[in-house]
Amino acid sequence: MAQYLKDEVHEAILAAALEVFARKGFRSASMAEIASAARVSTGNIYRYFENKNALYEAAVPDSFVTTFQRLLRQRVEAARGVKDLRKLEPGAPYRLISEEALAFSLDNRLRVVVLLSSPEGTPHEHFAEKLVQFLLESATAHFHARPAPPTRFALEELYRNYVTTLGRILRHFEEEQAIREAVEALSRYHLTGLAALFES
Repeated sequence: MAQYLKDEVHEAILAAALEVFARKGFRSASMAEIASAARVSTGNIYRYFENKNALYEAAVPDSFVTTFQRLLRQRVEAARGVKDLRKLEPGAPYRLISEEALAFSLDNRLRVVVLLSSPEGTPHEHFAEKLVQFLLESATAHFHARPAPPTRFALEELYRNYVTTLGRILRHFEEEQAIREAVEALSRYHLTGLAALFES
């Protein structure tokens, strides 16, 4: 019984930490706020986690980040050689891995929000920017393009906005259907824009 209660408190602290990190960012979040959200005393948190960094590492473990990165890479790899992603059938590899990546994001909604929107001060603080660069390079390789510096700058900003908006969608909505609809609208707009940019 005592172990069950201990595990329950541990999980409540982790859930509260994710909620506060996603809402305020890691740097701005305080242990007192997390304790309040978990409905435990601040001192009780330190019985489970040495400090805020240790709490972050438990809430957003490297194993989660590695899996998320793998899914994003697989999604990009599945797009290779496909002329128009918008015309793919539901069973196409790109569609399937996109669904897997979205389902993973839904299951780990607040972790993805923290990773994309507010990881400053954590070991993953450059994750979003590295993702922007990865997507930029993947897009130019996909379209066999060497954009001039002004176009490349604009494209980089578009991808930065794309990544930021994904994080904002996951933070703003909690219901799966609303998230799916918003992500679908963003992706449709994004793919149309890429085709117009590179095929013009």
